[in-house]
Amino acid sequence: MFNIVLDFELQYARDNSITCGEDRKRLEYFALTTRDRRNFICRVKKKPCKVMSPDQVVKMEEAFAIFIAFGASFCVNFSTYLQKKAVDKLPRLRVRISWPIIRSFVTNVPWISAMVMDGLGTALFMVALIWLPVSIVEPIITAGIALLAYLAIKNLGEQPGRADFLAIGMTALGVIFLAVSLAGGLLQTKTYNPFELWAAAAATVAVAIALPLAMQVSGKGSVAAGLGVAGGLFIGIAGVFSRLLMGNFGGQWYAWLIACLLTYPLGFVFFQAGLQRGKAVVVAPIYNGLVVCIPIIVGSIALNEQMPTNPLLMALRISAFLLIVVGAIVLSRTTAATKSSPANQADEAGTAG
Repeated sequence: MFNIVLDFELQYARDNSITCGEDRKRLEYFALTTRDRRNFICRVKKKPCKVMSPDQVVKMEEAFAIFIAFGASFCVNFSTYLQKKAVDKLPRLRVRISWPIIRSFVTNVPWISAMVMDGLGTALFMVALIWLPVSIVEPIITAGIALLAYLAIKNLGEQPGRADFLAIGMTALGVIFLAVSLAGGLLQTKTYNPFELWAAAAATVAVAIALPLAMQVSGKGSVAAGLGVAGGLFIGIAGVFSRLLMGNFGGQWYAWLIACLLTYPLGFVFFQAGLQRGKAVVVAPIYNGLVVCIPIIVGSIALNEQMPTNPLLMALRISAFLLIVVGAIVLSRTTAATKSSPANQADEAGTAG
């Protein structure tokens, strides 16, 4: 057995144009680990050879995932801009959806284009979650609302105020702080706390369903705002399930897949309904705030997504979260303040009456 293995190792050396020479070098080569053997071969060749350590590989994967997350942020936020332009010309979504309403959506080219862009962004978002915690990816996605602000200012005739420029600066600074806080690396764990996870998920779903229903029945409060809350809660918890799915936590990918298939469509429908029933300047900030806050909170508690151990990096991470959340809420008001659709105007007139 020893001779067979030794012959294989010497053949590996010959295949790499190496002549090990005397027996001492052969035995030294055989005693080394695989990575050190490559270094040994390079030393014999007198050519330096860089062999990446496992930590370097992980850092490269994280850098790639961050790049993917920014691509997802662009696609998702640009899709939201396209959606807002499209839904104002479409029939209002109701609890009982009829075939004519479905047909009007699926045959509308601008809305379909927005959905394709959103699908691409969602795919990139899921890929990024293979390597990065959801508490990191979701703020990056939300930070892309600065792009929405730019599009609203340039193409929708919005007049930015001092608060808007301040919010754009806050969002950009938050992204920078988040990037710097990753300098210490990320704790690569794929564990979760079942009780905390399902308790948080149950509470989120319960509030998302009960709040708009209570507002509708009681006639108190803005139903559109309630729908925005529901949409943000569903999409936020769906982001947590997406991380569990892509990381295959506990080997239960089928359970996480079912959870994603249930929560994403509900969040989408509630958000679309909220946009149509009320002012987007009210619905969008609520929605975006919850979409980013739920993954940060649930991810930190239930998925063991820990903060950096370095006090400075921890402070930067927390500051980044706060800057991105506040900036996103302020910018949501700007990007959503588009001209009201005829349906919205009629709805507001009915409410005033």
